[in-house]
Amino acid sequence: MTDKAKKILEKMKLRKLFEDPKARDRILDEFNRDNTPDVKPLGGDQSVAVLKDMNELGEAQEQIVREGIPRFNVL
Repeated sequence: MTDKAKKILEKMKLRKLFEDPKARDRILDEFNRDNTPDVKPLGGDQSVAVLKDMNELGEAQEQIVREGIPRFNVL
């Protein structure tokens, strides 16, 4: 368990916030916000590349569903 998680758990225990749903949610939201990487919007060529990859994966999935899982010859 990380130090930050331990501190938050202590807050919840010391203040008996676990029984108060609003306070518990606030603490957990703060924890999640601090431990979630920043997400930035995709732009330009990057978004086109992501969409292309997603389309290729979708097409591959559809092909697998239609034809079954391909078998590979293993030597």
